[in-house]
Amino acid sequence: MGNKGPERALRHLEQVLTEELEPLARPNGRPSRPLERMRRFYRSAKRVAWDVSDLPWDTQPVVPRADSERWRLVWGSVIQQQLQADQTAVDAATRLLLQVPEPEARMYYSTMVQDEARHIEGWTRLASSLEPVDGFSPYFAELSEKFLECELLEESVLLFQVLFEGCALEAFREIAKTTEQTVLGAMANKLIVDDAIHHRSGVTYEEHLLSNASKAMKGHLSDVLRRYMPLYIENLTWRPPVRRWLNAGMAEHDRYVVKRNQLLMSRSVTELGLKAPFDL
Repeated sequence: MGNKGPERALRHLEQVLTEELEPLARPNGRPSRPLERMRRFYRSAKRVAWDVSDLPWDTQPVVPRADSERWRLVWGSVIQQQLQADQTAVDAATRLLLQVPEPEARMYYSTMVQDEARHIEGWTRLASSLEPVDGFSPYFAELSEKFLECELLEESVLLFQVLFEGCALEAFREIAKTTEQTVLGAMANKLIVDDAIHHRSGVTYEEHLLSNASKAMKGHLSDVLRRYMPLYIENLTWRPPVRRWLNAGMAEHDRYVVKRNQLLMSRSVTELGLKAPFDL
């Protein structure tokens, strides 16, 4: 993809967020307070909510190359990894719903819990349509355990929504492009919209949380990010056994994805006034 790949990914992501979500954050071109924006994200999430039964189960194949056992196993492992991620996401969203003190934030997070539960429903139904396959990442399991141990609200929102949900947007765009005219592709397109709202609402709420944060708090958050990143990179490049035959052919793409996500994360973090988690 060349050296310009990560920069193109950044520009593309920024364009998506501007087109889909910026009107929510800045009505009539005027900046608004973070909690006012949370109310708008709440209304937006309610408006775009969807039902798993509306996906094209009866008219399109579940995954591409569904007639090939090898490719069914490949896509089955992808689905299992996404199911693993959303099992953590529904737990994380529920914790946030119970922690946030402001009514505007609590209303928004009630929609996020519903989104993540719907995602689990979709991944579970997709997985049940294919052969059982073990695609769960041991690195993500460790990452999830560490994440769910976070005690500070600022840490949880930063790691879960600002960083991981932000990078998930591009992952779902890649899945959507390679799974057109399938149930998986249709679901990936739904998740792009959901996760764009999750990410931007997280940036907005973190902005609110950090508005009066001390230098010590910001330094602590920067330290936390650096501790998480090596494990995150290990998870990002890990493949289960049924996909390891793809490793050689995907090596360049893996390097691109790591660089892209590092750039995306560093941009989000520095815009919040924190130190970038990577030395780029």
